[in-house]
Amino acid sequence: MTDRGSGTVHVVLVALLLLAHFTFRPLLRDLPVAPDLLVGGLLLATLRLSAGHAALLGFTLGLLDSAIGMEGVGALSIVYSLLGFLAARSRDLLYADAARFPYTYIFIGTWVAQVGTALALQVVPGVSFLLVAVGTAILTAVVCGLVAATLDRVWAE
Repeated sequence: MTDRGSGTVHVVLVALLLLAHFTFRPLLRDLPVAPDLLVGGLLLATLRLSAGHAALLGFTLGLLDSAIGMEGVGALSIVYSLLGFLAARSRDLLYADAARFPYTYIFIGTWVAQVGTALALQVVPGVSFLLVAVGTAILTAVVCGLVAATLDRVWAE
């Protein structure tokens, strides 16, 4: 996402991704590899939020996701809160005004969220889990990156 205009584009994008996550969650849950739109939305939000606000958003999204799924209540909040905080703090270290930056940022963040969630839920990640986590991270980066680029381009016109 570029810095053109106000944060309205960003708010709309994150809201659309979160709405899509909670709408399509039952359908995507059965697939072995599916994009994690919640984490993608959180990571895109961290591009504009301070570290404290990103942690609060992550905590809130973790509570919502665990309340709907009734699994890992509290653990997801902690993982997403840490992810939001670390993503917002590392954004300045990793940020470059390159077209591929959001894809890399979302890929790394999604993979970290997948592994962090498994560890928080006391699941020992094996090789197959790590491969599924990489697949999920790739799909999330592609879907969320394309949505961000498309919405940014449309909004700029």
